[in-house]
Amino acid sequence: MRHWVEVTLDISPETEEAIVNAFWELGSSGVLQSGGKRTGASDRVTGFWPDRPEVNEKLDRITRLWEALRNLGLAEGPCRISTRKVSEDDWAGKWKAQVGPVRVSQRLMVAPPWSEAPWSEAPWSEVPRSGPSPSDAPRSKPHHSEPPRSDRPLVVRINPGTGFGTGGHETTQLCLRQLEKRVRPGDRVLDVGSGSGVLAIAAVLLGASRATGIDIDPETLANARENARLNGVAGRVDVHAGRMDHPAVGGRYRVVISNISAASLTAMLPGFAACLHPTGELILSGLLIEEAGAFEAALTGGGFSLIERETMGLWWAGAAVPAT
Repeated sequence: MRHWVEVTLDISPETEEAIVNAFWELGSSGVLQSGGKRTGASDRVTGFWPDRPEVNEKLDRITRLWEALRNLGLAEGPCRISTRKVSEDDWAGKWKAQVGPVRVSQRLMVAPPWSEAPWSEAPWSEVPRSGPSPSDAPRSKPHHSEPPRSDRPLVVRINPGTGFGTGGHETTQLCLRQLEKRVRPGDRVLDVGSGSGVLAIAAVLLGASRATGIDIDPETLANARENARLNGVAGRVDVHAGRMDHPAVGGRYRVVISNISAASLTAMLPGFAACLHPTGELILSGLLIEEAGAFEAALTGGGFSLIERETMGLWWAGAAVPAT
């Protein structure tokens, strides 16, 4: 059975946002917040990393961030991190106790399989803020007309496992909103860094004929396949361990989506260009707003035109097409 390192840190209102986002940036497979004395706040944050030697580097970076916050007068005292090893079952159990449905848009909701919350009572995700509106982004001529909309709610069932993507993080929600706008019936979709499979599964539920997911972590595959079965799309969602040169990633895709780090996205721009159909659309997220300027320049230099950008909290997402 796979084991995890559970990392817990006490925080203050002044350090909450920076610490929580650092946990996500450092690859935590989920972030739990608890104990808040204020509405919508927390005073303890818990993250989970695979029990591997590199977890020590994550702890060092969290400590350095704490020291920087203390130098700014935002944190008090030394960084007191507590760690313990937990089993896969314990990890999933903690998620089950805290993860509920998230209403991502007028049509989309992500929910765990045990949730029975009615659509009308599902909590709304945070409204995008603090960034330019989609109309502020440079635009190219749309490749397709707006797809028809259904009033029927679309619920994506995701069982918490080892893969990032339960619907709770802003970047996942941003990607889902972009998929809802851009997936057309019959599309082939490629999800790079597929994790739990939430984006590939949502693409098929939105009308794609098939979605292929790849992830460098082979231990995410079982969870992604389980989630595909939960949603009744196991025959139309394929997930594989590897990179973009994997044999399963063949041909061109009408939609390519990736929710990973800014550095990884930048490095993979040539690969995205190679597998995206000339009339296709590229959806990217996983980077902070403060990283967006440099990344958008790299995107343009890589042969793409940005057609929309959207932000939520501290996070950026964008859609692009091949430059003409």
